[in-house]
Amino acid sequence: MAAYNRAHTLPRALDSVLAQDWQDWEVIVVDDGSRDATQSVVARYADPRIKMVTHEVNRGVTAAKNTGFDHCNGEWIATLDSDDALAPGALSTFMRVLSEVDPTLDAISCNCVDSRTGRFSGEGWSGDQYIDVARSLSETRGEFWGMFHRRILGAHRFDERIAGREAALWTRIHAGARWYYLHQGLRIYHTEGDDRITSRKLSNFRGNPRQYRSFVVLTEEATDYLDLLRRHSPGQYGDVMSAAAAQFLASGDWRRTARALAKSVEGYGRAALRRA
Repeated sequence: MAAYNRAHTLPRALDSVLAQDWQDWEVIVVDDGSRDATQSVVARYADPRIKMVTHEVNRGVTAAKNTGFDHCNGEWIATLDSDDALAPGALSTFMRVLSEVDPTLDAISCNCVDSRTGRFSGEGWSGDQYIDVARSLSETRGEFWGMFHRRILGAHRFDERIAGREAALWTRIHAGARWYYLHQGLRIYHTEGDDRITSRKLSNFRGNPRQYRSFVVLTEEATDYLDLLRRHSPGQYGDVMSAAAAQFLASGDWRRTARALAKSVEGYGRAALRRA
């Protein structure tokens, strides 16, 4: 759990793990330079399975998750946002998949339940099934969740120079993985509140030097991720390149603007041909 000023939501997240009927777990809370009572909230949990690592200054959510990966001791790993919660029986349900469906799996995913609507937050699949990266990119949208074996994470980490776009890592480590989807909502996705990263609009970032550098790295170095998007989800590829073009334009980088615009048009064109 990456946590930044989340003293008000951490108890909900931690209590949901403590309430699991599968008890062989550890939680690594990474306090990312919080200025509230996050550390004291975690300290109240006198359970040796709950551990805290602290960043002295705020480094961002991907840096905090990387620190969490570095401190994990378990065979299977998941990230849980510090304002979300596990559904009852989530961990034991995953473990049953390994024992009853396929013990050779590298990753297991599931749907999430939107806290405001009570409906699934992920769309595209309607039953338990084996999946792969190509199908995930082309057939789904929305919020899903899951866990993965540490062997597919290996030395891979989030590129902390890229703001957001966590899918670049998830796509990279799941490419080629033996992967199974459960059509159950095993994570409660809390969409209320105005401090969620996903609630912030692109317009807040335009002309921002950090965002400009982030899009430079994304478009020029994360080529494996972008190639997979272009092939399997050209509409998403067009969205990414369009957002990059807007940032480059606001920053006065005409060369990168033109190149990103051309690629966004290509992506939207390929998406239109698929729909035709």
